[in-house]
Amino acid sequence: MKVKNQASAVTAETDKEIELTSILETLGRHWKMIAATVAVVFSIGVVYAYFSAPIYQAGMLVRVDDSSSAPPTDSRDMVRTAASMFDQRATAEGEIQVIGSKFVLGPVVDALKLYIQAAPHRFPLIGGMIARTTDETSTPGLFGRGGYAWGAESIDVSAFDVPKKYEGQEYTLRFLGNGQYQVRGPGIETGVGGQTGTVQRFDTEAGPISLLVGFIHGEKGVEFDLTRNSRVSAIDRLQNSLTIAEQGNKSGVISTTLEGKNPVLVAATINELSQMYIRQNADRRGINAEKSLEYLEQQLPDAKRQMETAEDNYNAYRNSRTLFNPDEEGRIVMQQASQADAQLLDLKRRRSDLAVHFSPSHPSVVVIDQQIAATEKYISDLAARVKAMPAAEQGALRLQRDVRVSTDVYSALRNNIETMRLIKAGRVPTVELLDRAEVPERPVKPVKALVLVIAAGIGLFIGIVMAFARDFLFKGVLDPKELESKTGLSVFATIPDSDRQKELAKRIAEKKPEQLALASRYPTDPAVEGLRMMRSSLQYALMDAPNNVVMLAGPLPGIGKSFVSANLATLLAAGGKRVLLVDCDLRRGHLNQYFGLPRGKGLVDVVNGSATLEETVHRSVLNNLDFVQCGFYPPDPAELLLSDAFTESVSRASEEYDIVLLDAPAILAVSDTAIMAPVAGSIFLVARYGDTRSGEISESVKRLEQSGASVTGVLLNGFKVHYGNYAQARQYGGYAYAAYKADKEV
Repeated sequence: MKVKNQASAVTAETDKEIELTSILETLGRHWKMIAATVAVVFSIGVVYAYFSAPIYQAGMLVRVDDSSSAPPTDSRDMVRTAASMFDQRATAEGEIQVIGSKFVLGPVVDALKLYIQAAPHRFPLIGGMIARTTDETSTPGLFGRGGYAWGAESIDVSAFDVPKKYEGQEYTLRFLGNGQYQVRGPGIETGVGGQTGTVQRFDTEAGPISLLVGFIHGEKGVEFDLTRNSRVSAIDRLQNSLTIAEQGNKSGVISTTLEGKNPVLVAATINELSQMYIRQNADRRGINAEKSLEYLEQQLPDAKRQMETAEDNYNAYRNSRTLFNPDEEGRIVMQQASQADAQLLDLKRRRSDLAVHFSPSHPSVVVIDQQIAATEKYISDLAARVKAMPAAEQGALRLQRDVRVSTDVYSALRNNIETMRLIKAGRVPTVELLDRAEVPERPVKPVKALVLVIAAGIGLFIGIVMAFARDFLFKGVLDPKELESKTGLSVFATIPDSDRQKELAKRIAEKKPEQLALASRYPTDPAVEGLRMMRSSLQYALMDAPNNVVMLAGPLPGIGKSFVSANLATLLAAGGKRVLLVDCDLRRGHLNQYFGLPRGKGLVDVVNGSATLEETVHRSVLNNLDFVQCGFYPPDPAELLLSDAFTESVSRASEEYDIVLLDAPAILAVSDTAIMAPVAGSIFLVARYGDTRSGEISESVKRLEQSGASVTGVLLNGFKVHYGNYAQARQYGGYAYAAYKADKEV
């Protein structure tokens, strides 16, 4: 059991390593795509960081007064203390909603005319960036056209009213010099003229347009973009641009910030907002005081009447009892009862004020309810003490208490009336401005370094996702075992990817007149070793084959089939076999370039009867290796291959050579290979590592079987070795030799 657990742990660890190496392989295979994606997204980030308009931020701080937190120290605080008896103090949460309300923002929009947008007409993308580099005006336009502003041009539009139909639409104002301008846009498409400093009125089918331009700073011909938005949309835009939050936890300090492209306008907007907010806060306080004053003045006559009635009753009682005075205990009880009644009245009034703003379960209401209950119990206790006194003393105490309570209520009402008159006249706000907005000097956005880092990160993320998505959707064969299990064919050899072959491929494309087969130029290259494995396997495969004709084909072009054919033929010849290599790709064959031969007569001439096989054979291109090139491309290759001349030529060559190697075209691209396949005793399909999919191999096998041929096996070309697939490379004759050679060099 212990051995089994150890084996399971080793297997799990191995699976993790293979999974990691598989991920690294995917990234390595698509590194160019990932790098290109990073470069593209990073370039977009550079454009945004350096070409986008800078964003400035201005802000203000206000503090919500808590009048109950400290005793009054001057007349102003005394007014606030008295006012707190009649309306609930402001809370930070509530004031945040007030600051961002349309009730406050509407007058700000009206005062600064934020519904009017007027700006120089800039060239897209780079116009603003160029303008930010100078403080001077510029020559307008691009090559004399367009009216683009490239410098510090500016305009002041004091009034701009359009019919509702045209709100939100753009107008173009062109400066004509000497205070003259022309404006065109919806309703005035042909353009109308105007003069700065004068209200201009233009009639349209939807109604009149009025425009007042204060000044224009710029050269003749410069253009400006004007837009008159609706008041509602301007308020909404300002509302969405503001960031309002309380600083800290229950600090009562509210921060309000605004971002925009114009630093002066941003600061002016915040300062106007602060003034409007504090003014309206004071106005609301004055209105509340006025309502309280009205209520108190209504209650004052009743309070006076109750006080006078209580005094008359008490005096009458004393006269009827011939000047009765309660003892010391009675006077104390009377005084306490009077104070308790006044306190209870005040608590009930405060609870009524709280009930307007809060539910019965709110903590402030709950506290008041508890205080009311305690006061009522205290009054009940005092009443019990009074009942224990003699009847005459009880009556006197009761009447004396009524006098005291009514007198206190009347005095409190008169004092509060005077206080409310002071509040109404003073309009004292419950908030205090701590910080005004200053015109910002440096932009807060974009932060260039941060933008570039984020752009690189996003590009890397997108590139990696694209790499894995491409592998998931279009991944070719990576595992020889997977290829065998899905196709039912044996993988005879894996041929490693060769950097030297890539160098030779460039020379082949240049049609250099020299031997360019990898096996003859670099016989110890790992790819050549992989082909030597194939040579050994082929000799055993030919023992059971009906003839010595071997065909190499592939599903699609670009998999390295011609490379395999040329170098396998070279190795077979080097092993002592007399080999004939035939380029059977009559559409794009180029095997002649591997041996430095110019294009001439070839297989096309043999099958069309214009030449014999012997006349087209290039003898001894290498020792024991003869070669027949494809010839000049014909217009009808499939029809030519259907002739008996092709079959007869291959049969005759089979008798003269030990091995006849046919390099066939792509099976899925053209029908030529299916036509030629029956003449071959052994057919091998070449697959490209990471590019060829198992489904393409299966479809190729199906097409060849339909023509009466059978596939012997598969060669996996371009195999890239790494730690995760090193065992595969060894098993299928891939990079084992390369690894051995590398170890020796170390």
